[in-house]
Amino acid sequence: MYCNKEEMKQILDQNPKYKADLFKRGFLITNDGSINLSEYPLYDNWSKQKLGDYFVYIHNKQKLYTYEEQGKLFFLIGHAYNPFTLEVDEINILKNISQKSLNGEKDYFELISELTGVFLCGFIENKKMQIVGDCVGIQATYYGIVKNNIYISSHMNLIGDICDLQRNEYIDELVNYKYYKLYGPCLPGDLSIFKEIKRLVPNTYVTYENNECKVTRFFPKYELKICRNDEEYNDVVKQIASIFKNTLISISKKWDNPAISMTGGTDSKLTLSAANGIYDKFKYFSYISQYSESIDAEAAHKICKNLNQEHKIYEISDKDEDFEDIEIIRKIITYNVGNVGKLNDNDIRKRAYFRDTEDFDVEVKSWASEIVRATYYKKYHKDKLPKHLSPRNITSMYKIILNNRKLAKQTDKVFAEYIDKVDFGKNFSNYDESDMVYWEVRYGGWGGLILTGEQRYSFDITLPFNNRYLMKLFLSAPLEYRIQDKVHRDVTDLLNKDLYDMGIHVVNYNKTNKRAFFEKMYFNLNNWFQFI
Repeated sequence: MYCNKEEMKQILDQNPKYKADLFKRGFLITNDGSINLSEYPLYDNWSKQKLGDYFVYIHNKQKLYTYEEQGKLFFLIGHAYNPFTLEVDEINILKNISQKSLNGEKDYFELISELTGVFLCGFIENKKMQIVGDCVGIQATYYGIVKNNIYISSHMNLIGDICDLQRNEYIDELVNYKYYKLYGPCLPGDLSIFKEIKRLVPNTYVTYENNECKVTRFFPKYELKICRNDEEYNDVVKQIASIFKNTLISISKKWDNPAISMTGGTDSKLTLSAANGIYDKFKYFSYISQYSESIDAEAAHKICKNLNQEHKIYEISDKDEDFEDIEIIRKIITYNVGNVGKLNDNDIRKRAYFRDTEDFDVEVKSWASEIVRATYYKKYHKDKLPKHLSPRNITSMYKIILNNRKLAKQTDKVFAEYIDKVDFGKNFSNYDESDMVYWEVRYGGWGGLILTGEQRYSFDITLPFNNRYLMKLFLSAPLEYRIQDKVHRDVTDLLNKDLYDMGIHVVNYNKTNKRAFFEKMYFNLNNWFQFI
């Protein structure tokens, strides 16, 4: 069904124009300096640099920043900006991180939590290396020790190809399970397709020292204070609006030609409202690659018209034959994602359509907002979920596994190990564990995988919601407000009342009462069957 290493090499050798598309915008940090830049899989499209006692291999569409002070080498791969200080230069950000690190771990991680962007950062001190990702792990990062070498990469298949690793049989059984395709490609816990390689989980950092990798949680460490009255809630709304406004200002400073991708949904409208006052700094677009997207595109077009902003709709064919080498592109993107499930055909056609676009230099995407919208409460039409989630609870949230109890129990075991390894639920205090599952498993797993392997195939992407302090503020709103999307509406109203008063809104066509009924029934039954 999927390409293996030999098949992918043959495809690229026969079609050299696509060699640079393999593991696009990727990186690899390792103490293995023997990797050949001119051969598969790098094909002279990557550079090699010394990083302390390590080597970093960087795709020519990716960026590496470094700053050294007092024997510590700080690095950042990707892009980052700070909406609290409006700092958009990564070198200055690393200087600030360096200064904060002198004050101790607390100040160090507090500054990293201020950052928005798509990145991996860390430091090297002697032979010790520590890595931490962006807020929701949207920059996918995988790590592991193979034959006494450390490998850290944006793409698990890149490590697998270099080290000749064999796929995990459990993962293959899971991916081939007939209901696996529901909820999209996403692996459980911190797993990759290889036993030797793990995923860097949001809100944790990994330390590599003495040929061992140690995972440590740094967030949440303190109690989440839920708003107790209107005064506290209104203050939270004002803080969110201020951070969001600064985020869009930062994006407009950082890129010459940013474009906001739009729908008529809640998240998209909030992002658009934050650009109020600097609308001329952005382009606005939507695309139609299937019928359901036409409703969103038309709503977005109407919103922009009412705001006197030009809005472009890209109409993308729903026929493969209208795209040159579409099957080659499909195989490369699927390989970049890790061969972890069939990708949507219309999404592949989008990537092919935008492969060579120069219409804008970054897409501003409203992903990650669902983390704070009480998603599992809406999904199951519940106003109460277990305070402390069991491995089976998380398995039920992760995938529908109906008629393969062996596979369900294997997945329970994966999540049991995950809970223990990353201290999931430990000292979470008022943080809702279902929100944290969505944050760390769903978005850390699915979001990072798809954005890194598929979405950024065409152009770079930034996410204004990808900020830990912003998430914390949203989560401090009362649960019923989050279920009702009141927080998003109130922030939108504060930032742009004209947009709010338009009353234009598109509801996700998947969020129907019928679907929620069956998902709720499955969740209840699967948890009841956990002892069978």
